[in-house]
Amino acid sequence: MVPGQRMCLSPVADHPSLIGMLCCRWVQDTPAVKSSYSAAVRVPADLTALMSAVPKDGPPSIQPDTTLDFDSSSTESEPITAPEGVPHLPPPPSGSDTKLCYFLQKVPIPSYLIALAVGELESRQLSDRSCVWSEPSVVDAAAYEFADTAKYLEAGEALAGPYVWGRYDLLLLPPSFPYGGMENPCLTFVTPTLLAGDRSLTNVVAHEIAHSWTGNLVTNASWEHFWLNEGWTMFLERKIVGKLQGDAALQFYAAQGAQSLADEVSRIGPDHNFTRLVPDLSAGEDPDDAFSRVPYEKGFYFLYYLQNLVGGP
Repeated sequence: MVPGQRMCLSPVADHPSLIGMLCCRWVQDTPAVKSSYSAAVRVPADLTALMSAVPKDGPPSIQPDTTLDFDSSSTESEPITAPEGVPHLPPPPSGSDTKLCYFLQKVPIPSYLIALAVGELESRQLSDRSCVWSEPSVVDAAAYEFADTAKYLEAGEALAGPYVWGRYDLLLLPPSFPYGGMENPCLTFVTPTLLAGDRSLTNVVAHEIAHSWTGNLVTNASWEHFWLNEGWTMFLERKIVGKLQGDAALQFYAAQGAQSLADEVSRIGPDHNFTRLVPDLSAGEDPDDAFSRVPYEKGFYFLYYLQNLVGGP
């Protein structure tokens, strides 16, 4: 993917429940390769499209870029209602019940952070730069649960510097989502199992917010160095929690992490390659096979040790 890669997505003809790619260039699945991107997505009018980018709503018409013209029937003289910097999809035909959504991600990201979600979604505002999206039946519960998102974001900025991504929104996914959260820029995916009703599990949001600096902005060059993403993120997450809830909370979560690390090393085997901070994957091992709590917690404790040795904020 070259810098500024553009893509267009549109529903499969006569099948409004599906999203098919009209044009997409495949990218190398390595975190060392990063690109900004823009996208145009056509969806049924009663659905909402979201991406790991900032939504762009229709500005004045611009002249078409013929290198991005995917409609063979369009002509050079036709104006295109599309935000500057995003690709062109032809307007919906007369009588169509579809709409176009545009997105722009100016900050270069690796391919694993490109995300698209489409569904019957509603949102609730959490702050001037954050909202939570979910199915209508749970959106109010989600807004209550994640009401402290702005505080986590401000604490992260105080520790790590300005938040450069523009928006920080949350999307509450269906129960089939197999993870606690996924740190897509501008749009964190979270599991509905966080809806405890007492905001007791929202440290997951602190973790995903921390990724805005450690992982998304500064990224490991290879999966052998995955701890640079997750170890640093655990470190920043607990610093955020400590800043908001006090050092006792930081130490409580760190103690839980220490037990999790001990259990994981015992399960994998203390002499196993995958318990290293930097495992050796040179023989072609699948990085997914090496995935565990080790890079998270061993990485955190290495950084915590260095902080105690040389000092820190």
